[in-house]
This record gives sequence, structure tokens and C-alpha cells, in this order.
Amino acid sequence: MNSGVVNIVLIVIVVILIAVLVVVLLAMRRRVLNASRRLEHRYRQEINFYDNELTRLNYLYNELAEQKESEQTAFKTSDNDSSDNDLAIERKKIEVQKEKLEQRNKKLWDMSLAIEKDKERIQILKNQIEAKHLEVTDSIRYARGIQNALLPREDILKSMLSDYFLLWKPRDIVSGDFYWMKKQGDLLFFAICDCTGHGVPGAFMSMLGMAFLNDITAECDPSIKPSDILEQLRQKVITSLKQSAEGTLEPKDGMDMALCILNTKKMTLQFAGANNPMYLVSNGVLTEYKGIKNPIGYYPLIKPFETIEIPVKKGDYIYMFSDGFPDQFNAKTNKKVTYGRLKKLLEELNAETPDPEIQKQRLDDFFENWRNGFVQMDDVLIGGFRI
Repeated sequence: MNSGVVNIVLIVIVVILIAVLVVVLLAMRRRVLNASRRLEHRYRQEINFYDNELTRLNYLYNELAEQKESEQTAFKTSDNDSSDNDLAIERKKIEVQKEKLEQRNKKLWDMSLAIEKDKERIQILKNQIEAKHLEVTDSIRYARGIQNALLPREDILKSMLSDYFLLWKPRDIVSGDFYWMKKQGDLLFFAICDCTGHGVPGAFMSMLGMAFLNDITAECDPSIKPSDILEQLRQKVITSLKQSAEGTLEPKDGMDMALCILNTKKMTLQFAGANNPMYLVSNGVLTEYKGIKNPIGYYPLIKPFETIEIPVKKGDYIYMFSDGFPDQFNAKTNKKVTYGRLKKLLEELNAETPDPEIQKQRLDDFFENWRNGFVQMDDVLIGGFRI
């Protein structure tokens, strides 16, 4: 692995660590804020209760005082001494209760002031977390620029295909889905890849995948098959991630891929897939070519990848995609798009128009209408290539 890839790997690892720290700090901040709000609400309820009690006792105290004056005026008998004693006892009780309430009220007031100070400290912590979050977000946005720079130039496709479109919708700032292509004489290599995860971890895997594909095809034999490339890529992923049944990383870490080699001179298309299929539309008929049910990475039941060779002609459409589009849920029905619905949609689009930009826009509109406010579940990537 060259020094450029190593530097990219180091940058992404640092970004992952910072992102984890921000998530932890945000979770702590939410817990502290929620606890503070509940405590403040409880204390304010108690303060209001004791304020009302104090008001009631003051009113009762004044009522008793007025009652005493009234009784002294109305009665001049010996019973007055007994009434005075009873009234004095009641007044004493009220004064004791009033004193207790005032002490409790003072205590609650002190606690309320303490809560205000805690809120100030929480606000300071919140500002610090927001500053860190902004810093991490800026770093991830910079990483997106690096990822975009590593993607192949689209003029390679323009030079060998009649037309094409790429609908690329990352779930987060950076994506675990990527497209790759390379021109070698009369051969055009192109692939759609879906890496494990999304966001920063997915982007990390995507950069490894692009680097490995470039390395494998750097000086490859013109007779190389797509299945050969997938086999070499699988070994590189397993070796680089130190994957095994006893390994520390989860065996599922890897990628799914649909890979084609188009021979523009012989007008043949070779396809090999790792979990992902390829659709070919010719004369208005859509044919599905399935990949091997194995990922690129460690798998307990490894099967060899297979190459399918297909004759093609000008005007045929090739579609490859990640699982982000068919696996998207609908907000109202909570159902997925499904591969069957995507296949039918592509058939309808081909019958309607061959224009790639219109097809891309219709697919995007369908996806957003289907999602209808539901969170985007995964990265989305669909490539349509017209021979």
C-alpha cells in the first residue's frame, strides 16, 4: 500500500475516534440536561406548594387574631381567660408551622440557586460540545472532498459509452457506496460497490476498495476476467483486515460488488457479482444476471466467483446498484421498495425514454416520494450505462 493510501487511512481513523468522542459527550450532555430539568421542575413545584401553605397560614393567623378581638369585645365574662389561652395556643402552633415553612422555603430557594449554577455549567459544556461537533463535522466534510477526489473521472465513461447516469445519495456526509472504472485499450472496467456500513466506517472501506482495485488492474493481463478481479480483491480484504474465524474484527466487514468488463471491439460484456446482480435491458426486455452469494471478505462458506459473458449491441442498457434503493422503507406502509419493484421501475423507464438524465431524475423522485420523510436507511447508488 503506497504512502498516499496510508495517510488517508490514518486521517479516517482519527476522524472515527473524534466522532466516537462527540457521540459520548452528546449522550452525557443529554442525560445531565434531562436530570437537571426534572430536578428543577420538582423543586419549583415544592416551592409553589409551600408558598401557598405560607399564605394560607398567614390568612388563618390573621383570622384568629380578628376572632380574638371580636370575642374580647362581645364577652366580658370569666370565659374570656379560657378563650385567650386557647387562642394563644393556636397562635403558637401557627407561628411554629410558619417558621418551619419559612425554613423549608429558604432551603428550596438555596437548592434552586444551585440548580441555576448547574445550568450555567451545563451551558458551558454544551457550548464546548457544539464547538467540538462543528470541528468534527468540518473534518468529515474535508474527508468527503478526499473521497470525491479518489472517484474515477467521468470522462472515461463518456469516451466509451453512448451515455450513462450515476444516482449517488450518501446517507451521511461521506459514503460507503462507490463506483469505479478504468479504460484499457478496447476494454472498459466499471463497477458499483457497497461497503459494510455507511458514514465514516463505510468511507474508510470504500477508499480501501478503490485502492485495491487500482492496484489489481495496474498491470493486468487483457484476458483477465471480472471473477479474477473479485477473487484477488477478496484476498486483499481478508489479508488487510486480518479476517478469520478467530479474528478480532467481525467477519462480515467487507463489500458487495457488481463488476463488468465491456469489450467495445468484440461487443461482449463480462459480468461477475459478489452478492449484487446486474440488469441488462435489450430490445425492451430486462434480464437479470445474479452474482455469487458471497461477499468480498471473510465468509464461512466461500464459493469461487463466476464470470458470465453476454453479447451486447449499441443501445443496450446496463444497470448496477447497491442495496440502499431496494431496502428503503416507506413512511406510511413501513414496507421496502424491494428488488422486484426496482426491476419493474427500470423496465418502465426504458419503455418511456432512453435519456439517462430523465431516468436518473425519475429514480430520484420515486425514491424521495417513497421515503416520504422516513429516514434514509443506507447509502444509495445506481449506475445506468448505455452502450
